[in-house]
Amino acid sequence: MQEVITLLEGISHDGKSPKVLYDCGPDQAAYGSKRQIFNLKFQFKPLAIVLCKCTEHVQQAVKIANDFDCVIRVRSGGHDHEGECSGTDAVLIDLSEMTDVKVDKKAGLARIQPGNIFQDLIPKLAKEDVCIPHGTCGTVGIAGFSMGGGWGPWTRLYGMCCDSLVGATIVLGNGEAIELTPECEQKELLWALRGGGGFSYGIVTELVIKTFQLPETTIKFNAVWQYTPAFTVLKHWEDWIAADKNEQLIGTNLMIMAIPTPKESIPIRETVHSCTFFGYFAGSKEELYEHMKVWFTDLVPTTVTIITPGIADGKKQPHKFDSWDRLTSGSPLLGRNRPLPGAKNLFKLSDLDSDALLHAEYIPPDVDAPAPHKITSRLTSEEWNDKGRESLIASLQSNLLFDQGENAGLLCYVTLGAISGSYYANYKDPGFPYGSAFPYKKRKYTIQYQAWWDQGEEDIKLGKKYNVHQYTNRAEDWIEVCRKRNFPETSGSFISFKDDGVPTRDYFMQSYDELKRIKEEFSKDPRNRFSSRKTII
Repeated sequence: MQEVITLLEGISHDGKSPKVLYDCGPDQAAYGSKRQIFNLKFQFKPLAIVLCKCTEHVQQAVKIANDFDCVIRVRSGGHDHEGECSGTDAVLIDLSEMTDVKVDKKAGLARIQPGNIFQDLIPKLAKEDVCIPHGTCGTVGIAGFSMGGGWGPWTRLYGMCCDSLVGATIVLGNGEAIELTPECEQKELLWALRGGGGFSYGIVTELVIKTFQLPETTIKFNAVWQYTPAFTVLKHWEDWIAADKNEQLIGTNLMIMAIPTPKESIPIRETVHSCTFFGYFAGSKEELYEHMKVWFTDLVPTTVTIITPGIADGKKQPHKFDSWDRLTSGSPLLGRNRPLPGAKNLFKLSDLDSDALLHAEYIPPDVDAPAPHKITSRLTSEEWNDKGRESLIASLQSNLLFDQGENAGLLCYVTLGAISGSYYANYKDPGFPYGSAFPYKKRKYTIQYQAWWDQGEEDIKLGKKYNVHQYTNRAEDWIEVCRKRNFPETSGSFISFKDDGVPTRDYFMQSYDELKRIKEEFSKDPRNRFSSRKTII
């Protein structure tokens, strides 16, 4: 395949050429670094990594890959949980160097290239006093995030990011580049990009996204319950996210830790799992304090933490957490910390010093780092009830999980991402093709089962008592059990939390047949180069 590499190295536009990295090439260190994706469980060796700088580079790379019958993969942030943004022997079209951002405040739009990751993009937008419905993880790229739906801290107030996507530039399967607008001939293709998943239809090289004005203050916080039945916390959290309540609670998710099956028989409604409520609030510290007094009067947390930006050179910067805190969005809780007999909550609202509640102009994304993991997902049905809540808590107790695994650094839990809120409660769907392909607008929340692990060199040097790899296979088995669980109060799956064992139709539900037709009609990809395990075809 040396001929393919030579042709890729010859790509040029306006005097600019993309850097091409390959195994045993002149820059082996760069190749080794760039081939790594976020999920360290996967270790791929692409035939070539093409670091494109513009749309024309992407067009030429697609044509060369087609001519030589090469597998094509595309990556911006590299967060695909099943590693489908890369592949051994594939031509990897890397968009990470395409990071331009242009804000039109008068039109209320931002033109954003796909290489932008949130920890860089959000401060750029904030300089213009605007924002978009972004995600929580700092190193996630805008492209796959938006096309998969785009859940984040602004979802309750502004919806999924896909519902703010109003235009795009896309390279089709034949290398042709077209600009999509709501009025163009291919407007159905733009509908597909709004929540119909990435890569199926082409390679997006620019997104046009509606912006909104930032609130005067935004505050990020979490509350932890270590000694309260998880069922009780879940019921309260659902009440907090109810569509007709708490509009200043712009977004939230709830993390519930999984535990080994209890040795004693305990009713599901009484079992204790450590729970963390991550909240994003639009308002002043005084307003947040008043809300907390109402929220937490009947369910007092063990701890409440306000997460604020640090100060560097007179400018506010996102607070940086250590490597494991990335998994809990800054929560101080890294394990279940189940209570000793007779333990009681120690936190009182009167202990909360409102003067300590600082604010930020924008919500800083969490600092994250690559780690091996496995994820699957479901969503609540529209008939969600107590039976479903009990089934959810029961799924978080398993004889496949062990205290020793957690002590070694294996974290197993579920995160529930609120969709319910003022945006979708008042949403008026304009219908096909002007609405969005995201099929879950009327669901309460996403259910994301997660297992993360890591064991660094320092752990090995210290001779950690337990080796994490003794427990990871069974943790992945637990994920499989959760995916296959008989759980009729849920349905579907969220494409941003990909699991290659989930049928593609389950991700896109009622939109699936239309998305298939659109791919066949508009992608100009007769040999289906834009294909992976979880694309439309």
